[in-house]
Order: sequence, then structure tokens, then C-alpha cells
Amino acid sequence: MFRRFSVSRFQSVFVILGFSLLVASCGGDNGPTGPGGGPTTPGGWFWQNPLPQGNDLVAVHFVNATTGWAVGSAGTILRTTDGGSGWVSQTSGTTNFLSGVSFTDATTGTAVGAVGTILRTTDGGSSWVSQTSGTTENLFGVSFTDATTGTAVGNRGTILRTTDGGSSWVSQTSGTIYPLSGVSFTDATTGTAVGIGGTILR
Repeated sequence: MFRRFSVSRFQSVFVILGFSLLVASCGGDNGPTGPGGGPTTPGGWFWQNPLPQGNDLVAVHFVNATTGWAVGSAGTILRTTDGGSGWVSQTSGTTNFLSGVSFTDATTGTAVGAVGTILRTTDGGSSWVSQTSGTTENLFGVSFTDATTGTAVGNRGTILRTTDGGSSWVSQTSGTIYPLSGVSFTDATTGTAVGIGGTILR
């Protein structure tokens, strides 16, 4: 997003591509958000356009017509409670790429991502807690059918399953080494995973 150039009489010059930033204050505003709910950085910069932020988003899940979450690069998690008219950034506690999210109700959800990242919330995303996945493979998709039972999929045919809300995750044999990019379960026993090379597992 940034390209840095060395310029005489200046310590550095940053050319900002694709979005605009506004400095919060000369002293550096370390508050959690700027105008429109955009997150600030320790240097006092916050997203001005687009709001509330401009990181890539790759997965979204809604539990009803108004309440949903989106996740993406740099540990980004956004929440809406008005059908997407407004989105608020949530603190994920990670900068890892998040590529999958699943909620079973308005409070309980799981997000997964790079190097085996699994995050869990039981308060609608006000706080996210890291879980031990037992893998360093990138995880790309996750599906929960209730608050305790869920499945995550990822690189090299990785499939992980939990029956205790993510307190523990158990590796399952997929029979493939292809990356699995998405998963969907209709109940605790019946599900489908898809991936590279036209892979479909049932």
C-alpha cells in the first residue's frame, strides 16, 4: 500500500495508493478510532477513505438480516448491526490474515486465518481470544453448526474439528494434499469442503 522513496532534505516521502489518510494530530492520537470508526495507528494516522478501513476483506457471515461480520488482511474484523449501512472495526489481537468466519448467533463466532490462527468470541466480537489449533498451516474456511461443533479447513488438505467450542481442535484425514478453501455443514455430521483443482469432499 505504501512505496517509500529517498528524497534529499526530507527523511522520507510516502506515496499513498488507493486510499487517503489523515493525520489525527501532530502529537499522535493513539485513540482506537478516527472519524467514522476508522482505526488509528500508533503514529496518529487513521483511515479517511474508505471508512472504516481499507484492508482487503475476503469472508463475510451474517446471522440475520442486520448483524454480520467481515474479515480480511492484517487481522481485520468488521461488524455491522444495521445490514451493512455502517461497519465498525473490532480488535482481533492479531495481524495475521483472516480468511474465514462463522457465527452461530449474534454473540458466538470463530474466525480463522494464516499459520493456524483461530480466534473465538462469545460477546459479539467485543473481545476475541486466540485458540490453539495444533497446526501452522494456513486456514481458509470455517463452519459451525452450533456453539460447540465446528470444522475448519486449509492448506495441504487440512481439516480440523472441534466439539467443545474450540477449546480443543482435532485433525481429520481429508485424503488430499490440495488446499481446501471453503467448508459448510448443515448439521453436526453432514458437511462439504471444497478446494483447489476442483476438489470436493463430503
